[in-house]
Amino acid sequence: MATAAQQEFNHLLAANTCCNRDSQRRHDGKDKDDDNLSSDNDSDDQEAAYHSAQIDAAMRGTPSDSTPELKLPPSSFDNGRATGVKGVIADARAFQTARRSRWKDRARSARQSIFGLGGALNNGSRSESETDDDACSSVSPHVAPTQISPNQDSDEEAFMHQWREARRRELESEDSRPVRSRRTSPSVRIYGFLDEVDALGYLDAIEKVTRETKVVVFVYDDACDVSATLESALLPLVRHHPTIHFVKVHFDEIEFDPAAVPSILAYQNQGDLFANLTGLIELMPDEAHYTQDSLSRLLRKHNVL
Repeated sequence: MATAAQQEFNHLLAANTCCNRDSQRRHDGKDKDDDNLSSDNDSDDQEAAYHSAQIDAAMRGTPSDSTPELKLPPSSFDNGRATGVKGVIADARAFQTARRSRWKDRARSARQSIFGLGGALNNGSRSESETDDDACSSVSPHVAPTQISPNQDSDEEAFMHQWREARRRELESEDSRPVRSRRTSPSVRIYGFLDEVDALGYLDAIEKVTRETKVVVFVYDDACDVSATLESALLPLVRHHPTIHFVKVHFDEIEFDPAAVPSILAYQNQGDLFANLTGLIELMPDEAHYTQDSLSRLLRKHNVL
């Protein structure tokens, strides 16, 4: 028969065991509820992310989904061009850029109207440096692209019409601006030197000038004394007529007939030969000495000076 002390001990032990069981049961139940809540939250997050990805994919659809973009050369090829082939390429590039920008704006507006405040909160979870393109690239590749709506063709036509009108107004405004041309800039270039050139320099001298500029080419032979004498007589005329571009070139450089050296060739209108004084010695037979005055008379006779 158990004593009173033994009975008291057994009673306390049983009560403690019962409390432990109740506490463990409550703890297990709480863990289970937390697991269920976490599972529900994960499921909700995954579903929200899936729907967000689907909407992003749909809203980010551009006209390029149905119309392939032109393969254009690098932008440096036509930078700043408005006419010719490069101008056409520049217009095509500007149109594609405007079209992509327009569809991104429409996608952004659609997302804001769909998500409302919730969309703003979701977008707030992005880093500030992340762009729309970065977000687009994070969309799962398994999401199927949305089919193009039947109204897209009419939208494309309307946008193209608006873009063409804007481009036309831009070109008209550019045409109405006063253009600073060579005729409104200092019209006369000052030379006053007898520049020595090679074959390429000879071509540049007669072509890369204004149409009003006269170019006088002295073809010389460094082994000919008469050539040196005529060059000395020509130098004062060069200084006295600074608006005329005087150059000299060796006959070998332009494959000139050595029997016709020294000679003077005069050009105007960017390459038109108007005075061909080939063989100056034969053109000045009565001159005992080749002086500045005798050479000046010959050049004035042929409207060079």
